[in-house]
Amino acid sequence: MQIKSKYIQNWDNVDSSRGKDVSKIPLIHIIGYIGAGKSTFIKKYLRKYPTFDIKEIYQKNFFTPKDLLENPRKYSQFQSALDYSFSQFYKKLEINHIPIGIVESSGINRALNNILRRFFVYRIWIIPFNLNQFETQIYKERPYAKELNSDLKVKFKQNKIPFNNQYNFIEDSFMKDLPAIFTIFFKL
Repeated sequence: MQIKSKYIQNWDNVDSSRGKDVSKIPLIHIIGYIGAGKSTFIKKYLRKYPTFDIKEIYQKNFFTPKDLLENPRKYSQFQSALDYSFSQFYKKLEINHIPIGIVESSGINRALNNILRRFFVYRIWIIPFNLNQFETQIYKERPYAKELNSDLKVKFKQNKIPFNNQYNFIEDSFMKDLPAIFTIFFKL
């Protein structure tokens, strides 16, 4: 079953009147639950393209999602680190003439989503292989994941997570055809 989101954009007809520069490098944002297989998906289909993984910002600076919610100063530091890291990532895409960039996150990080508003972004929601089977291990490795996944489940059911397509690991397929602008980048 495909869940429709009110945020889905038509990527087959890129419209520059939306305030975005059509000459910019498009981004594919891989989103989903913690432990859903986002990295596995990227390695399988998009391995040759640079990936910006928000998890690295958390790890490098010792941030936790809970810290950011409870401490405005930490959130400000996180946002600065995120802005800087993403601008460096995008600059490398431009300098090296790389045709596309990959972004990996849960899809609900407000600071990252605000940054991505300036770009052409195609969001793919990853439907996990069997999240229940791996939850215990995931939550042991990443204690913050249980609360975040619970929040993601609620937002997903309420159609509050914007995405353009879904990839189902069980069926090894996308829910709908990829737009022509992106099919050339996937190793299908």
